[in-house]
Amino acid sequence: MIFFAIHGNNRMVFELISPKKNALVYIIKILCGSLILWYGLPLLGFEEPYWAMISLIIVTEPDMNLARANFKARLINTLTGCVVACISLLIFGATFHAMLIAMIVTVAIAMLWQNYPSNWRLGPITVVILLSAAFSGTGVNEELHLALLRVTEVIVGSIVALLQGAVYVQVQKLTERRTDANGKANEKL
Repeated sequence: MIFFAIHGNNRMVFELISPKKNALVYIIKILCGSLILWYGLPLLGFEEPYWAMISLIIVTEPDMNLARANFKARLINTLTGCVVACISLLIFGATFHAMLIAMIVTVAIAMLWQNYPSNWRLGPITVVILLSAAFSGTGVNEELHLALLRVTEVIVGSIVALLQGAVYVQVQKLTERRTDANGKANEKL
């Protein structure tokens, strides 16, 4: 921990930095995942994979069960937002009013669907992401194409986070085995 002290008549100590458990794990996973996405996705035709990186951050967890839950929630929200946004795009076109209607419908689905993920806000966020991408399109086909590219980025970023979680679990198991083997070898001495 790092402390900052004010000296004088009254001495006060403020805690400035106290690393949380797994801070380094989060930093390494988000850094590595971002590098994979930033340099890998352009090779697949995704010029600026910002949304993949955002999904990577949302899904990243050291605990594989939490990572899976985040992945599932991200997938449900993304697919819900995508379906609603695409239907809205086909019916109303790429307009602000279409975005508002799609956001309201997505929130209603999240509020009415039993056991919908608690981070339901990602559904309407997906609507905004997709329809804002469609605003730069020149026709329905291009607008749908741009929207689906964003969905693909979101899913790829989430998959990278999930795969990193699986790799992390395997590394932890190997480390534990080595530690156990070293401990047993030391006991024999």
